[in-house]
Amino acid sequence: MTILNASPQPGKSPAPAADRDEHAAFAPTAVKRPVFEDLVDMTAMVDIVFFLLIFFMVTSMQGVYSSINMPAPDTQKTVAKSRRTVTDFETAADYVIVRIDRDSSIWLDNKEVPSEQDLREQLRAARHGSAAPNKMLVLGSGDARHAAVVMVLDAGSDAGMEEVQLAVDEEL
Repeated sequence: MTILNASPQPGKSPAPAADRDEHAAFAPTAVKRPVFEDLVDMTAMVDIVFFLLIFFMVTSMQGVYSSINMPAPDTQKTVAKSRRTVTDFETAADYVIVRIDRDSSIWLDNKEVPSEQDLREQLRAARHGSAAPNKMLVLGSGDARHAAVVMVLDAGSDAGMEEVQLAVDEEL
């Protein structure tokens, strides 16, 4: 048996061709393997991008739909009206004045109203009484809770007050 060397050593001749053919059967040969390309399925990713696009379009339009259109103030009407004081509202027969103190207690006709239900009943009684005022002035403290103001506004709307004005009094 002869050992094949890739490079002949100096002074030795290369192996005869017959010996090379005999060992060629045992020599490793290059096996051709199929080449697989890594493919990524982009279908799911494209679907998610479209879902996100639709989600952001719908949520961005929600702000537009939730706004309330307010008419622009008419300068002719506002110039014609003079400033009114609280005493002007107290003397007017078509106004009901509701006061909200710092501690969010509610007063109607200089009497404290203990609950929301009582306020609604008293506003309805005033609305359908002899003077039948259809306007309401909410005079609140700057430190009053927002929930109390909203509750008074809801009660006035429920009682049928057609015009509501808000004023802040720091002395309350």
